[in-house]
Amino acid sequence: MGFSPVGLLIGLAILAPNALLAVAAPKGGIPTAGSAGIVLTALERAGQIGCLVLLAATPAQPTPWLIPAAASIAIYWALWGRYLRARDFALLYAPLWRIPIPMALFPVLALAAATLNAWSPWLALATAALAIGHLANSWHVYREIAATRRSSP
Repeated sequence: MGFSPVGLLIGLAILAPNALLAVAAPKGGIPTAGSAGIVLTALERAGQIGCLVLLAATPAQPTPWLIPAAASIAIYWALWGRYLRARDFALLYAPLWRIPIPMALFPVLALAAATLNAWSPWLALATAALAIGHLANSWHVYREIAATRRSSP
């Protein structure tokens, strides 16, 4: 264990845009949505904490894996830009091209690339837990949004 400024920057780059919800909340508010269940939500939370701590605590040398990590973060930030233009909650879960739930997928891809960069089995475990929980919960909300829009006149 040690300290990784690159890992810390990756974690902050993924986490920081979420603070935008505090200053640029969706125009209609944040609807209450169910989760995919307590087990998946617990996996998501454990993965989030594990990834943030382990990214900062796992020294890593720059490798080519930082390129897909940076690209995934750039796409993620662009998706936040898409949300900020309209401040529509559904845009947090809307597809990009044909990619479903991209705002859940691209941070996970960035963390997976950072995991390969650090070559840490503990970070891989945390990333897998986050991926399972986060993608399942996001898919659940996406489906709720789609069902609500289909039933609205």
